[in-house]
Amino acid sequence: MKLAENIKKLRKKKNWSQTDLAYKIGSHLSHVNRIETGKYRPSLPVLIKLAEALEVSLDMLVNGGEEEAIREVKIEDKTLAQRLKLMDSLETEDKKALIRIIDSMLTKNKILQFITNNQAVTV
Repeated sequence: MKLAENIKKLRKKKNWSQTDLAYKIGSHLSHVNRIETGKYRPSLPVLIKLAEALEVSLDMLVNGGEEEAIREVKIEDKTLAQRLKLMDSLETEDKKALIRIIDSMLTKNKILQFITNNQAVTV
């Protein structure tokens, strides 16, 4: 249960109890406990609340930490590679905005895949 493990790891990283996390997402301790033990798969709205409370992207919440996300990437599309290089010339806030847009598009795709793969479990 990678999702359950990720939530627990991120919660502990913030030194929060399950009660703390439950309060921050407007839920009950038993609900958070069932999520972290893999007995309950949260709905998309709950995933969003968890990601916001834990201050991570939905992608990181569902798929894992930064160490798993950072991989060497070979970009074969030359125009994409050029655009990525030009991103370094942007101001910090513009870079952050562009990254948020990219993250949201990628996260949407991964969430849809996650939901499709777990349709048998109703929440």
